[in-house]
Amino acid sequence: MHYDTIVIGAGLAGLMAAIGRAGQGERVLVLAKGHGATHWASGQVDLLAGDANPLAAVARLAAERPEHPYARVGLPALEAGVAHLRALCANATYPLAGNLHQRLLLPTALGALRPTTLAPTTMVAGESRQLGDGRPTLIAGFHELRDFFPPLAAANLRAQGLPADGCYLTLPPTGRRQGFDPVILARLFDTADFRAEVGRQLATQVQRGGYARVGLPAVLGLRQATEVVRDLQARAGALIFEIPTLPPAVPGIRLYQALEAALLRLGGRIQLGAFVRRGEGRGTTLEAVYSEAAAREQRHTAQRWVLATGGLAGGGVRATHDGTLRETALDLPVRGPNGRPDWFARRFLDPAGHPVFSAGIAVDAALRPLDAAGRVVFGNVVVAGSAIAGFDPIREGCLEGVAIATGYAAGRM
Repeated sequence: MHYDTIVIGAGLAGLMAAIGRAGQGERVLVLAKGHGATHWASGQVDLLAGDANPLAAVARLAAERPEHPYARVGLPALEAGVAHLRALCANATYPLAGNLHQRLLLPTALGALRPTTLAPTTMVAGESRQLGDGRPTLIAGFHELRDFFPPLAAANLRAQGLPADGCYLTLPPTGRRQGFDPVILARLFDTADFRAEVGRQLATQVQRGGYARVGLPAVLGLRQATEVVRDLQARAGALIFEIPTLPPAVPGIRLYQALEAALLRLGGRIQLGAFVRRGEGRGTTLEAVYSEAAAREQRHTAQRWVLATGGLAGGGVRATHDGTLRETALDLPVRGPNGRPDWFARRFLDPAGHPVFSAGIAVDAALRPLDAAGRVVFGNVVVAGSAIAGFDPIREGCLEGVAIATGYAAGRM
């Protein structure tokens, strides 16, 4: 089938772009080798690190760095993209809390307070202003869930002057003997009997310690998290909040599911396991791409394209054996360090970061890919998310913000 738009990449940027295109009545296909960063991130939305007013910080950054993706698309795209994402999540009964002018401080699995801009409502009862109201907090978990240690998290909260205790709950009978990762536990929390037993244990702990709120690992349901939290609060007699865990990240999976459902309702398609290996173009027009398939390549054609495969972390940019950097899907020119000696700064914790993590595809004001001379490579391709050159999404704390802003813009260009 010939599509109006094919999006390469199923992360936050790619799905936002696909939803935007499908919402204009286009036939849209998403091709991806697998899920994007949603499945390993916290499920929270970061706009920019290090400022109490995220939107004001983004405005200053865009003014200072005209080649930054935020400057390319402008603040209106970021604000509209965030509003659209919030509407999509609300429609999926998984609303996001917070606003663009005030950061949230939410506890991590180690008990640190992490700044972010937006978070699922299932997490906000653990915001630092509530934790600091003088009433005690309980951090609870299960021995079966590795890498989540309630006593350690509680001790680190106490070290910051926040009254907290930690405890382990007894896992209700499940018929399983091993393999309790976050996704499996989330599915268990979607069942009423499992929830009832956990709620009973929480009620006992709350009555014994007089806790105002309980923090649990972010595994409280895969499909109906808001209802699970509401049910547990009623059973426990205290506020319940989720704390992000190590991947697989259940809050990120919920976010992906909300966007996937929105795209499918609009008639779009998603094809996972489709690793795009090369493109086929004529002049400055991309006509087709080829993805891996069983014992062969599969050819896909479209009028327009969105490249949202991510940067180094997402596998959209890779290093070759000779030390050069290569864009993996369309072999577009990569702007970045010339060779391995220039990849990294001399100091590991250099405040400016390492140049290799800012490598990507140079784009113009319309997000079209450029070559080394500044010429448009393909006029019918736009680039979104971490594949764009000139910023370090992890160090700058803007992974989700740039994905939302550029993905939203790509969906309407």
